[in-house]
Amino acid sequence: MKIAFISYEFPPDTAYGGIATYVDQSSRLLRQRGHHVEVFTSSPYQDGTQTQDGIIIHRAQEKSREAFPKLIGPIFAERHQTVKFDVVEGPDYCADAMEAVRLCPDIPLAIRFHSPRFLIDELNNAEPSFLQKLRVYLGALRRGQKPIRHWQYNLNEDIERIHALDADELVVPSSAMAEKVIVPWGLDPEKVSQIANPCIPSEALLKIPVDTCTQVVTFVGRLEVRKGVIDLARAIPQILKVYPQAKFRFVGRSWNSPRPQLNMQQYLEQMLKPYLNSVEFTGHIASDKLPEIFTETDICVFPSLWEPFGLVCTEAMAAARGVVASNAGGMAELLAQGEVGRLVPPQAPQAIAESIIELLKYPTLRMHLGKSARARVLAEYSAERIGQLQEDSYIRAIQRRKSLGLRY
Repeated sequence: MKIAFISYEFPPDTAYGGIATYVDQSSRLLRQRGHHVEVFTSSPYQDGTQTQDGIIIHRAQEKSREAFPKLIGPIFAERHQTVKFDVVEGPDYCADAMEAVRLCPDIPLAIRFHSPRFLIDELNNAEPSFLQKLRVYLGALRRGQKPIRHWQYNLNEDIERIHALDADELVVPSSAMAEKVIVPWGLDPEKVSQIANPCIPSEALLKIPVDTCTQVVTFVGRLEVRKGVIDLARAIPQILKVYPQAKFRFVGRSWNSPRPQLNMQQYLEQMLKPYLNSVEFTGHIASDKLPEIFTETDICVFPSLWEPFGLVCTEAMAAARGVVASNAGGMAELLAQGEVGRLVPPQAPQAIAESIIELLKYPTLRMHLGKSARARVLAEYSAERIGQLQEDSYIRAIQRRKSLGLRY
């Protein structure tokens, strides 16, 4: 097949999160299986086309995520006239492939769900107070405008939902993701497939010994509300009372905090001021440095308020770390409902503390869970297994578009 990925995120230029990791791994996986693969992506500082490991990568210089779909659409359309792609895949987030599909109404479209924006906003932002709502309402009246409830989600104006309605195949990485969008968005369940994100661990991850003993507890991911970092911070004092030698490491970019004048690292540093000798903030690190971080770690903690899948969780599993993760979303499925790790409710610092203390107290248990987690990743999320499921998914998209004809 001739497969195109359209994604604002793609390493190394825009390796901002899980979407970039997914597109990188999937494009490599499919190329290794003999398909022709091209990626249409962005860069903050360069334009151009290059080939890397047999994958053709088209980069358009654009810093604005919102502007990217309009910019990349004509670039894809021109290339499609030459290549005649069999299928295009894009993410739900920001509807990256929306303009490309408008310009090429014949192209079969698969959309993979990562986290739609309405859900991210819901998790990161608290409901406005009565006074905030009143100010919005009165401000509109003063301007002679009809008051609009900006804080309320409008289903019919959501471009990500509109884009999903155009898709021929809808792919969710977990049943938790399906519950969040399929019925609420009114999507056709016949078009929905559940296919986990692939995990193709490096040799460096797989060579990390199971029997480490560092007493280091690590979080990897964006430092933002929805990732549960505040709850982890609240658990730290309780853990240090029992294990004063424990160390805590936060790895990732700092995003907004509940206090607008502080980023999340600054906010957490204020929370943990009496305990900063036991806490380290590394900032963002390149993915090839993760094995070093995991080697120095006994326990990884991912206490998200909700998570559609959890790519970094699969990497921690591949590294055979003891994992404590939220049971809200896809990580419960990754950890086999707690068989290969510890699950905690979201926003539960006490439960986080108890699980970490348990794994510090019983290293043999932690090592057993880590070994089982590594085996599960290799069996369930391998390139061979996920690759076949992805190919079948694209074939369904192609068949549906063939039977329906042009979109417009």
